[in-house]
Amino acid sequence: MKKLLLFGILCLVFISVQAQKQKVILDCDLGDDIDDAYAVALMLASTDKFDILGITTCYGRTNDRAELACKMLYETGLEKIPVAMGRNTSNIDERANWYAEQYYWSKGFSKVKPIQQSGADFIIEQLRKYPNEVILFSVGPVTNMKDIIEKDPQALKLAKKVIAMFGSFYIGYNGSPTINPEWNVKVDIEASKKFVNSGANIVYAGLDITAFVKWDKLMQERLLYRQSPLTNALCGLKTLWSNTATPTLFDAVAIGMALYPDLFKTEKVFVEVDDKGYTRIDKTKTPNAEIGVSINTDEFLKRIMDVYLKQNLGR
Repeated sequence: MKKLLLFGILCLVFISVQAQKQKVILDCDLGDDIDDAYAVALMLASTDKFDILGITTCYGRTNDRAELACKMLYETGLEKIPVAMGRNTSNIDERANWYAEQYYWSKGFSKVKPIQQSGADFIIEQLRKYPNEVILFSVGPVTNMKDIIEKDPQALKLAKKVIAMFGSFYIGYNGSPTINPEWNVKVDIEASKKFVNSGANIVYAGLDITAFVKWDKLMQERLLYRQSPLTNALCGLKTLWSNTATPTLFDAVAIGMALYPDLFKTEKVFVEVDDKGYTRIDKTKTPNAEIGVSINTDEFLKRIMDVYLKQNLGR
């Protein structure tokens, strides 16, 4: 009887702990720029805070991106997290059909495979299942967001919030005071327009807070010496991406906005996308979004380094 009572208490404690974790989904173009890999790694290493419902892939060769995600999950012992492919758009132009160097890291991997459900359908299902409970991270072109809106116009509104690496509001690439058409916006301008007008609770991690987050050689060496499945994956992918370039961790910042809100300042504004892919602010209109306007970069880098180094994910 005592054993049954103890078992019941332990079950209640487990359920309570799970309920306290933030439910999240990551929609990403993993395998393109290297920052997606650091974002995935930060999310996976934060399973004490996140209940990860799934990873979806977007833009171009979504099947190769999904294969890469499946291998990262397998190597870290988290292969039960589902991976769903978004609509393959590799036929739109030569750039979208590029076989990125990072794909070689997982080429031919078949121990874990993506689920049959599409990325858009998976996200819709999860948002319907857990209304107002899920943070959806969008860190790639918003093709899947467009597909969601067209299939179920109310679905994105059911997200607790959508944190998107998207846009350039006051600052451009490399901290320029001139804004730029940011990559995730300009790749699919039609989808971007639908996304910003979706009525969802969107927080933008644009270039204003992401362009400053540089992962230098010394930081990379610390990861290399750590020698864990997760850090080895990051080092391998970084080497395939480039031996010398200093990455900007654009996408990891979006994950950080949920993990470390104290490190950011935001502003509520009205955002729209023009025909050239610029994200414009109109202060005469009622705000439809929140944008990040400042980040404590040094502390952010310190905290995510601690996460990468102190995790013990593996099989």
